[in-house]
Amino acid sequence: SYNYEYITLKNLLLDSNFRGGGIAIKNSLRINIDNCYITHFSTTGILVQSGHETYIRNTFLGQHITAGGDKHERDFSGTGISLQGNDNAVTDVVIFSADIGILVTGQANTLSGVHCYNKASGFGGTGIYLKLPGLTQTRIVNSYMDYTNIVAEDPVQLHISSSFFLGDAGIVLKSVNGIVSGLNIVDNMFSGLNKGVDIVKLDQSNSPFNQIDQVFVARNVVRGMNIKVTNAKMSLLGNETSWTADFSKVLLFPNLVKHVVYSLSANGNTFPNHALRNVSQNRVVIETDEAVNANVFVTVDQGNAS
Repeated sequence: SYNYEYITLKNLLLDSNFRGGGIAIKNSLRINIDNCYITHFSTTGILVQSGHETYIRNTFLGQHITAGGDKHERDFSGTGISLQGNDNAVTDVVIFSADIGILVTGQANTLSGVHCYNKASGFGGTGIYLKLPGLTQTRIVNSYMDYTNIVAEDPVQLHISSSFFLGDAGIVLKSVNGIVSGLNIVDNMFSGLNKGVDIVKLDQSNSPFNQIDQVFVARNVVRGMNIKVTNAKMSLLGNETSWTADFSKVLLFPNLVKHVVYSLSANGNTFPNHALRNVSQNRVVIETDEAVNANVFVTVDQGNAS
């Protein structure tokens, strides 16, 4: 049973005067929040707890009224939106000041057209935080992370695509129980400050990721940051008995190659014996039984099904 159903909150300006939150939707069904402006909250701008199918759209949230570059940004606190239920959608929403833009602890939620320029990650803020418990089952598409990261704890069935990350903003995979499964990070744009920041980072301070399955990080456009992928290709040319394809700078997970495909094309009339010798530390070593002038092509994959 639900407390209430089919209620629309529309065209509201809510000023919490730093005395609490803005809107609380608890154990509800089919609720709409449309074209609202919520500010000066001290806790949470919009809280969705239990229930499902709350739709939040065309709404602006900010603890402090600012257009960015606020000199008090380090002091921003609170959370713009907290989704503690399932099957909700946040569409065309701006979070312009808060410690956490959107906190997700429920399942099967969709975030689309979200612009987060709340507290920058460099100051300790987070744009979108996907927190345990339970499966992630979250889709984040067509969104704009403006100097603020997406953080996902043990992501399971998480899709992030067609989004723009500005100012060294990226994606942090945080290990709690060492699980990452069914993760797609594809077709995004990353623009950084040439400080050597990875587009996808691993936080393994609690425990290492040791259950990695069906992870695909690819087809992202990167400028001013370090690209990270889960599958990569490389070609080598030389007159050698040993070829080493070093993928350690681009592969996301350290010391993990699940699948290798290689081909050796010898120049001239030589037909050497060759073999794959080693894949440790994300370096693929191929050897021949004699020196040969050859082209070697290597493809590796970290995230295929076990």
